[in-house]
Amino acid sequence: MARGPQEGTPASGGGAYVSIDETGEFAYHPSEAALLAGFEYVEEAACILDRAGIQHRLVLDRNRKLRLGQGLGEVDLEWLMRAWTDALKTHPSAHRLRRFLPARAGLLAGLFETLALEQGAPAPGNPWQVMADGRTEDLPALPEVDHRTAALRQHGDLRVTDPQGHVYRPVWTHPRLVPGKPIYVELPDIPGPVA
Repeated sequence: MARGPQEGTPASGGGAYVSIDETGEFAYHPSEAALLAGFEYVEEAACILDRAGIQHRLVLDRNRKLRLGQGLGEVDLEWLMRAWTDALKTHPSAHRLRRFLPARAGLLAGLFETLALEQGAPAPGNPWQVMADGRTEDLPALPEVDHRTAALRQHGDLRVTDPQGHVYRPVWTHPRLVPGKPIYVELPDIPGPVA
């Protein structure tokens, strides 16, 4: 069984991790066990982050099994934002929630939240909502939202709200082809009229 760090900075942040693999692909892992199951060798994970922003590496234990290494210090947020922007360009179908992420404060929490939603992690609280023609439908997760938006894609007023309240417009990259999974582009907050 995989063990956590034994010395140095312990893994923190409720056990969830974000990894960036050797190709620049980001992934969310709800636990250390899920993280370790996602990799086969030490150098496959270029960077692993816990919720506190501490970087980790994969290491081998005495039995040559992967485990999470000690914390290496805080992540450089400018590098993280560049890596995320590159991942959106390189792996567009893997990262379909296009949110306005803050440049510094809140970036790490926003990435964890976005990646968890993309990968279908249960979201506490509110359901996903699909809105079209003045009607709203509650749905449990992104795969159901994909299915429903595909059926409603001809509606110009189609909007999707995630469990945290971010509102998106679904966009299909090839609108004339058979609909696949859309990219969800966050809409800016538009203030109402001042009374």
